[in-house]
Amino acid sequence: MPIDPERLLSHSFAERRTSYQERDAILYALCCGAGPDSLPLVHEDGLRVIPSFGQNLSFDDSWMDAAGVDLARVVHGGLDLRLHRPFAAGATLAARTRIAGLVDKGPGKAGLVLVETVLHDGGEPVFTSRSTLFVMGGGGFGGDRGEAPGVVQTPERAPDLTVQHATRPDAPLLFRLLGDLNPLHVLPGAARAAGFPGPIMHGANTFGIVCREALERFADSEPAQMRRIAARFSGPLFPGETLEISFWHEGDGLRFTAGAVERGAPVLGGGLVELG
Repeated sequence: MPIDPERLLSHSFAERRTSYQERDAILYALCCGAGPDSLPLVHEDGLRVIPSFGQNLSFDDSWMDAAGVDLARVVHGGLDLRLHRPFAAGATLAARTRIAGLVDKGPGKAGLVLVETVLHDGGEPVFTSRSTLFVMGGGGFGGDRGEAPGVVQTPERAPDLTVQHATRPDAPLLFRLLGDLNPLHVLPGAARAAGFPGPIMHGANTFGIVCREALERFADSEPAQMRRIAARFSGPLFPGETLEISFWHEGDGLRFTAGAVERGAPVLGGGLVELG
């Protein structure tokens, strides 16, 4: 069923309060592959919070029913995250959300919903999330409305660095403790109903693995050096698979892609990191 653009664009989002503690930021880092060699990201003394943790603080799917979006048909299409200043080890922030745009892929195809959430601390912006939701079968509503996510080109040369990260078979069971309870990540029946052979990794978890790798390898584990990270989701990653990430130095930042080693399948494309 096509999404209803008027219903979506007129939906009113109430301002939310979102709180977190050190243990939440540490759990996120552990889910993203941090370990004994990543003490600044997992130890409370001088804890540094991975910038992409802001996506978990921004996450909210409670509005979807009221806006006519079926959660069972939603998968992540992409993320564009911007850090305005580093996160404290714990805080209570105000989250302000809006529908920034819709993209119609055609009848029987997907409808894309661009959701923007800005986290504020005392009136000052800390973090902006632009999340593209891929609504299966949601196209055919009559054309694009508002903004559309941009496309970043990957360099046509060999990567400057390639790294691999073996994911845990139980990764979604841990990551859902941070708030995203979508059943397709843990229930085989829900995953099959969404068109997957089995549960898939949370897209935000896969994205966070790449963010941590970039933070540690190119920014000295200093969140203040990472201003933006963005990518589109090209395909699912299954729990237990190995994620291979390719990085290219480009200007003052990076480009990246990522794929599942075992299947030779793309997972993230058009990746961008802005450093400085």
